[in-house]
Amino acid sequence: MFTNLGDLIPRDRDLDKIAIVDLGGERPPREFTHRQIDEMAKGVARALLKRGLMRGSRVAIISANRAEYLACAYGIMRAGFVAVPVNFKFPRETIAFIVKDSGADFVFCDEPRRADCPANLPCITFEEFDRFLDPGPFETVHPVTREPAMFLYTSGSTGIPKGVVLSHQSHLWVVRARLTQDISRHRFLVAAPLYHMNGLAVSQMVCGGHATL
Repeated sequence: MFTNLGDLIPRDRDLDKIAIVDLGGERPPREFTHRQIDEMAKGVARALLKRGLMRGSRVAIISANRAEYLACAYGIMRAGFVAVPVNFKFPRETIAFIVKDSGADFVFCDEPRRADCPANLPCITFEEFDRFLDPGPFETVHPVTREPAMFLYTSGSTGIPKGVVLSHQSHLWVVRARLTQDISRHRFLVAAPLYHMNGLAVSQMVCGGHATL
């Protein structure tokens, strides 16, 4: 059914159903439909391609949890780029190491993390996200076998963090393995950070299962 980890929205179902309730921390709660997340993801993919990124380019995300984080990750992967979620709790020098080690060409962040982003890379904050988007249609890239979708970095408990390459196929298997029944009537709470595999995997499952996060 799904072939690209960034395109998990079942378009034969009600796209105006609430996909994400963003509890927002210090922001008021916000609601986003599956259609809105889909359109944001397409807007990210189109905007990054306009910036000249090539297939396989790495794009880092340094941010606390928010709806735009997921839309951004989906858009990155839809365009054939590699999403690099970064632990924003790391010291600034460790964040700089991960961004450099991953080979990232572009960075998304939230405003509190702006100062932690390497100065030599183009960076868009989520506070200017709407202006960055390039709305319009987009044809999702069909990944080849073992094509990377994400680089997730380890905690560094035994040394420097190490990048783990995750393919589209590997995490689509995770999504399918969890969707053994209809979950569409359920709401799921993710309190884990989205730079962590567990938070991401549950979010992807919820999207693919047409549920609410």
